[in-house]
Amino acid sequence: METEFARSLTAAFEAKYPFTKTDIFRSTHDKILSRMNVERKTGTYTADVVSVGEFETYHLQKMGFITPYKSPFAAAYPEGFKDPNGYWTDLYDNLIVTAYNTTRVKRDELPKRYQNLLHPRWKGRMVLDQNEDRWFANMLYLMGEKKGMEFMQALAKQEVAIRSGRGIVTQLLGAGEYDLQIVAYWYRPYLMKKQGAPVDWIGMEPAIVAMHPISVVNRAPHLNAAKLFIDFALSDQGQKIFVQRGRESAKAGLKPEGYPDYLKVFPSRVQLAEKLEEYSRLYRELFAR
Repeated sequence: METEFARSLTAAFEAKYPFTKTDIFRSTHDKILSRMNVERKTGTYTADVVSVGEFETYHLQKMGFITPYKSPFAAAYPEGFKDPNGYWTDLYDNLIVTAYNTTRVKRDELPKRYQNLLHPRWKGRMVLDQNEDRWFANMLYLMGEKKGMEFMQALAKQEVAIRSGRGIVTQLLGAGEYDLQIVAYWYRPYLMKKQGAPVDWIGMEPAIVAMHPISVVNRAPHLNAAKLFIDFALSDQGQKIFVQRGRESAKAGLKPEGYPDYLKVFPSRVQLAEKLEEYSRLYRELFAR
């Protein structure tokens, strides 16, 4: 979560519960994991709540770094967006769509499904981030391993450009460097379009949703405050902080303006983290050469 969003959430929490004070540590997944590991080895626990990606959360759970807490507010979240044993609940979403440059792509040539990306017209005109292994893993799961690999192998022959930084790629798309960004987070092209950039988006199914779970840290020094914070973050009041800024909530009826409710969405399958190294290797071999 960007620092701005985290501060908005903690400021609203402190305003509601003025007897609390929060401190934010924001870093990469690897550094957060490293810090938690050091704290466990030295017995100097400082973190109460953690929010990372869904695959990192899976590994935190396996390593015993998080503990179950079934918030009463989690009951309103659909299956797939919360752990049945209470280890995590989805804090906010990123819907995966395909973005395109409106000056370089004609409306009538837009793909309607992923298989359309294999048409010769798209060869050399598309871009992917170098770290789309999670999208890759979920696509193989939803398409079926065999059909999914056949699709990915054919897509790799389309001379897809590879760049680093999904948000930067969307900016480059608007600058006209690429025609079509296969994997974009919906809110970026949507907000760029509202600001006048020559960018738009299309939703293709399976529409995968990347999740950002929130959990109580095992041996949290302020356990009750941790539970109170998660309750607040999952409540309508907490979720509206994200929605008002164009982000997505997993809760029904809490979606930002313009959100494509018509798409059938599939939450990223957390268990795929078990084979992430294999998926990452396959993705690099195919695309990030």
